Amino acid sequence: MGFYMKKLVHSGMVILVLIILAPIYITIVHSFMGMREIELDIGSILGGGDKMAAIPLLPSYPTLKNYRELLLYAESFYRMFWNSFLQAVPTVAGQILIAAPAAFVMAKYHFRGKRILFWIYLAVMLMPFQVLMVSEYLVLKNLSIVNTHLAIILPGIFGTFPVFILMKVFMNIEDDVMEAARLDGAGALVLLVKIGMPIGKGGIVSVAVLDFLECINSIEAPLVFLRDKERWPLSLFFPAISIYNAGEVFAASVMIMIPAVLIFFLGDEYLEAGFKAFQVKG
Repeated sequence: MGFYMKKLVHSGMVILVLIILAPIYITIVHSFMGMREIELDIGSILGGGDKMAAIPLLPSYPTLKNYRELLLYAESFYRMFWNSFLQAVPTVAGQILIAAPAAFVMAKYHFRGKRILFWIYLAVMLMPFQVLMVSEYLVLKNLSIVNTHLAIILPGIFGTFPVFILMKVFMNIEDDVMEAARLDGAGALVLLVKIGMPIGKGGIVSVAVLDFLECINSIEAPLVFLRDKERWPLSLFFPAISIYNAGEVFAASVMIMIPAVLIFFLGDEYLEAGFKAFQVKG
């Protein structure tokens, strides 16, 4: 029974992986198709017809035209690509600088109101963007930074998700190690820099990677806080898809995936260590 159950679980996992990878594969395949072939395959979806879409394994007439049009003639692509990094990198760096000390204090120090503060963090983390959108907009407007890159960076820096995750990571640090460092005269900042950061390095890198991916894929915040399209990130490169620009949309989607995939593979070792660190010891 155990053998068949194991086979059933493995088969289910393979099916789930194929379902997850299917949209990625479809995007890559259609990025090498011409407009006519895309129209024959999925034109009914984009055009509102009732014909069933066809998803070929490979393009019948592969072409690099979509990538040529995107990389050589779409000037806005490079501007929006730069905007994405201009907004994501400072956001992630600011999140780590603020979240790491906050999480370290929450994990290794005891003070009055700690549990209440934790539940406040948790409640804010669970709130969707739509709930906080109006209040954030009013604050940013009073600061006169609406329609600037800071309108995306500043709210992101004070995100609660990194604090919650890093707190779980720092909770795995042995209290004996902390106490020994205190006996040697180490203060709170030294404990964080010399003990917390090195031991929690995997978790910190994991949080940075996840936050970076979230930032470059953000859609709602740029649409609300950035009126000028010159400051839009790459996630808004093609807000409307039609049969006439579908090829470039698929090509742009592939180009957007490349930085995310590279960052994932470069930080794979730290991600694995970070995910293990998320499990709090009993």
